[in-house]
Amino acid sequence: MNRFVLLLLVLTLALLTVGCGTSDSPPAIATTAPIAAPLPTAITTATSAPVETLPPAPSPTPAEQATPAATRTGADYVLRLPREDAVPSGWAMSPQPDFETRAPRPGETYRFACRDLPARSIGIATVGYRHLDGLPSVAIEYVIYPTAEDAAAALADMRVAADTCGDFTIGSGDAATAASFAPLEPPVGGEEGFAAALTTANAVSGDLVTHLVKVRQNHVIIGISHTARAGDAPPDEALTRALIETALSNLRDGPRPSGPSAARPAPYALSSRRLSRIM
Repeated sequence: MNRFVLLLLVLTLALLTVGCGTSDSPPAIATTAPIAAPLPTAITTATSAPVETLPPAPSPTPAEQATPAATRTGADYVLRLPREDAVPSGWAMSPQPDFETRAPRPGETYRFACRDLPARSIGIATVGYRHLDGLPSVAIEYVIYPTAEDAAAALADMRVAADTCGDFTIGSGDAATAASFAPLEPPVGGEEGFAAALTTANAVSGDLVTHLVKVRQNHVIIGISHTARAGDAPPDEALTRALIETALSNLRDGPRPSGPSAARPAPYALSSRRLSRIM
């Protein structure tokens, strides 16, 4: 991988985090499920001492039983991401499919464009594809929320930011990237959504144009970030639309949310090693 492609991937990840990929990016991300404390056990010796009988474990409370489906089925979301046949020939998968859990704390926020928005998401499934020359590229994500109401509120926050931020900066120091939003025709499909053209300028990656599309389907926000060099052919609208349609179709019979937003037990974590076993 040459230096330009590596820097391009770094910039793509920054765009996803700050302005065109993740719908919630809390700084603390749980990557492994906590290990349950071992139950007390009776210790026996070589003598015939009686064995202690433990009382039965208490039944779980309704709050403990109300586990959002999104936290239990990370692998299912990953397997429903668009595959290689959804992009043109001559494109490579980069980065590989991944799933991360999230456990936002009360009052936690994330940066989207020029605004700090409330963190609500509990998981995200991602995959990327790029032309072998580095560009064009697409980043695809499913951002998962405990309820459809949480997802709708997050989408509304992002839409307001895209409509009102104008010019802003992604990152800081030598990695600072000048950015601005312009409106695009809203996407078709899903329950609601919006689209915007994100223009970025950086001394290393040059001038780029990213068509950012967000579509909500129940408790999941589908995100497509389709990037091309400014001055070249713009991001292919037909490909962006086809990826949205594929994602909506793949999620149609997908996991459903269950339980209120307040009932958030430890999230399910899908490691890269587990991913390699199911791919």
